[in-house]
Amino acid sequence: MKRVVFAGDRLFKKFPNRDYFCGRIGEIGAEWHFAEGADDATLADATREAAAVVVIDRRIDRPLIEGMRRCELVMTLSVGYDCVDVAAATDRRIPVSNCPTYCIDEVATHAITLLHAVARKLHLVIPRTRAGNWYTDYAKPIFSFQQKLLGIIGLGRIGRATAARAQALGMNVAAYDPYVDDDIFAMCGVRRFLDLEEMLPECDSVSIHAPLNGETRSMINAETLSLMQPHACIVNTARGAIIDEGALLAALQQGRIAGAGLDVLEKEPPAADHPLLQEERALVTPHMAWYSEESYTRNQELGMDELIRVLTGRRPQYVVNPQVFEKPRLEQVQQQEE
Repeated sequence: MKRVVFAGDRLFKKFPNRDYFCGRIGEIGAEWHFAEGADDATLADATREAAAVVVIDRRIDRPLIEGMRRCELVMTLSVGYDCVDVAAATDRRIPVSNCPTYCIDEVATHAITLLHAVARKLHLVIPRTRAGNWYTDYAKPIFSFQQKLLGIIGLGRIGRATAARAQALGMNVAAYDPYVDDDIFAMCGVRRFLDLEEMLPECDSVSIHAPLNGETRSMINAETLSLMQPHACIVNTARGAIIDEGALLAALQQGRIAGAGLDVLEKEPPAADHPLLQEERALVTPHMAWYSEESYTRNQELGMDELIRVLTGRRPQYVVNPQVFEKPRLEQVQQQEE
């Protein structure tokens, strides 16, 4: 009997009711194991004979992957898959899948909401209004969004949805994404920048929609923040580690940028005394951009559809390492000779 292992504290917090997962896995006669609170050794034991591992924000590293004897799929129930050592999975010819479409609308909407809230300083205005302060001189200056330039880092599904929302509000949009073809930029009406350092000085605001990897980790740092305009705001609904938090805090405190809207932090949940939670120019939300009642259901459905697809012998719909399905060169040559 095939075994499916679920792991990651965030997964169990996100989906405390596991009945749906159990029901879908039962459809194919497989068994499930919820490795809640498992340390590395316990998880290694649980996954050694597993056919699939389902995870949110739990490191699936090379030693763990190399100990898997029967694994047919590692899947993240999230858009991001930075918690998985994809190279190690590829070496073992294990496909890695994610859920990239379940919350496109929600994240794009949240990004624009954060941008407007920070730029219009609603997080400062609301508590003062509740305290009886009806005058807003303390909130000045506030600028119009009309014809201002939003720079997007990462023009994937969510980045494109964010661009469309910004354009509908009268903004111009540019983007930096070295992995997206020119025709996508043209189709979306988005100005292309080939270098991030050239885009940032021209932007009135920046929204991050890139995956976390070796290229993007600390991409927004003291150097790149220094290129931004003093009135500019930055929004991050992707992964916290894309921003160097110390450099961002310094830029905010010194007034070198106007504000930051953050739905993600490098460590989650953050400590109660995390300085960005106390910073007046920052608005932080608790990694909720993905959420709506509809996306919550879609996340479960898409994930289990993918799992069943693979465990019944089909190719995953969303695979981040498609090279695992390529035939080895020797096998290709032998087939050609036949």
